[in-house]
Amino acid sequence: DAFAKEIYARSFDWLVRTINEATCAEQNYDDAADVQEFGVIGLLDIFGFEAFQVNRFEQLCINYANEKLQQKYTLDVFSSVQEEYEYEGIALGDISYSDNAEVLRLIEGRMGLIAVLNEECVRPNGNDTSFVSKVKTVNKDTASLIDERLHRPTEFAICHYAGPVKYDATNFVTKNTDTLAKDLIECAATSDNELIAQELQNSVKAKAEQAAAAAPTLGRGRSGAVTVSANFRSQLTSLMHNIGKTKTRYVRCIKPNPEKKPIEVDLLSSTEQLRCAGVVAAVNVSRAAFPNRLMHRTALERFSCLSSES
Repeated sequence: DAFAKEIYARSFDWLVRTINEATCAEQNYDDAADVQEFGVIGLLDIFGFEAFQVNRFEQLCINYANEKLQQKYTLDVFSSVQEEYEYEGIALGDISYSDNAEVLRLIEGRMGLIAVLNEECVRPNGNDTSFVSKVKTVNKDTASLIDERLHRPTEFAICHYAGPVKYDATNFVTKNTDTLAKDLIECAATSDNELIAQELQNSVKAKAEQAAAAAPTLGRGRSGAVTVSANFRSQLTSLMHNIGKTKTRYVRCIKPNPEKKPIEVDLLSSTEQLRCAGVVAAVNVSRAAFPNRLMHRTALERFSCLSSES
């Protein structure tokens, strides 16, 4: 499985890089050298929030990314409301909105899930049960961490912005140190498929540089390689940094009914999707002050009859 994932990851990276090279202005305009700075239009197709009967390492990573993006979404909505009121000269009182900062601290904080999991990957006898036990011990006062008596030794739950999710930590340590043997990658790099061979050769070089860079730390596994969770957090941080430099617009899509039938809306399912997408939280922020907003022309047309002046 790890080898298949490596080939998929390298092929996907090549595809993204090729698309970016084909569409970037720097390489596709004759007068590109005369332009001081190019604008960027980016499209981000985000993961959907996941909560299954059994949730594992993959769901934790996906929901972690959703928490980061939800925080950005909520702050953008709040900021837009604040800017609008300042422009209109209206005093804005205290607006309370759902803040998921505690959940993010639980996941990525100094003693959060990622740090404890990386520590277990460094320990010679690190295991999933010990990971869950340490997480519950060091974060026992964190309200967003749910510890129930009926939980198994490898189970814990987190109260996400979209609702509580119970995770099964079985194979967390193994998946976090999901590394390939160097000789296997080197063998695959001799493939007749030019794309796979070249991309895996680049992967070999990158892994060699990582191994020679430093001794194992809390962000590294037993072999010295960067762990999956540490790498995911680094990529997510870089993504949020890039998003922070843009003027963001959001498109929220929902499936009106599970059967995908036309002209039919399942209210319960649609509402749940809106809640998981953070739309309900955004509406609560907007209506906390003046929920009704009319354009100046509309207001004049509607209420001009109240004025004594023509």
